[in-house]
Amino acid sequence: MLCLSCGLLSGCSALLPSPISRFELQTPRPFGYVIGDEIQHRLVIETRQDVTFNPDSLPKQGALNRWLNLNQVSVATDTDSGELVVDLKYQAFYAPNEVKMLSVPGFTLRFNQSGKTIEQAVPEWHFTLSPIKELAVRKDEDGLNYMRPDAVPQPLSDSQQWLAVYASLSLGLMTSVYLAYLYGFFPVWPKQRIFKRALRELSSKSQADMPRGLAVVHHAFNVLNDQPLFKHRLAGFYQTHAEYQSAAEQIDWFFNFSNAVLFAGKQDFAADDWQKLQDLCRVCRDIECGKR
Repeated sequence: MLCLSCGLLSGCSALLPSPISRFELQTPRPFGYVIGDEIQHRLVIETRQDVTFNPDSLPKQGALNRWLNLNQVSVATDTDSGELVVDLKYQAFYAPNEVKMLSVPGFTLRFNQSGKTIEQAVPEWHFTLSPIKELAVRKDEDGLNYMRPDAVPQPLSDSQQWLAVYASLSLGLMTSVYLAYLYGFFPVWPKQRIFKRALRELSSKSQADMPRGLAVVHHAFNVLNDQPLFKHRLAGFYQTHAEYQSAAEQIDWFFNFSNAVLFAGKQDFAADDWQKLQDLCRVCRDIECGKR
């Protein structure tokens, strides 16, 4: 009877689930490291809900030996699924003279279940560390220690920047030429400066020089028309110079006033008449510059 009871107990205990249902050590590649590189390890553990993890069983942050440091330890727990994730970040400070096999030391994790201690071993992990200097010290022709020169960096392309500069200069040049054309700064286009010169000459005179001022404006119209311009020919003038049609009222006043002063002997002109003459010259200047 006693033997039968022991057998039943043994069978029931065999059917109970393991306290640790999953243990996984996730590691990176075991080669290609040099001094100063960091190595990330992750432990993924699943346990029964009545099993609790003892964080004191983790290695302490800091120097593990003379060449290996544990820089960071983080623990994340999911109470619903019982999953435990431990992240360990190591850093190697070994300077080998040749490719060398090294090991991250193993340790033992401890868990508590109903007052009992459960242990899970984390195996050591092997990896190779490579040197970052030559095995033999080379010397140059003068017998001095050889130092490899720095690589010459590739120059950055500035074609886009120069293209923008050329485009800006071209636009500025075209704008300057266009404005110079509008304001009559090119002597090869004398008709673009006719009334500008006339207005400059009027500005140097006064109301007492009314006959001379009228002659200056008459000369400007004659040069523009390529022949003397009289009032009865204004209709033909407007056909060949339609842009001046907008100033027809002021031009008609000018010819009537000029006939009265130069041919009828009118002497009682006022300051307002001199102002009208200057205004007419300004309007014609704006028209020849394309402002109207």
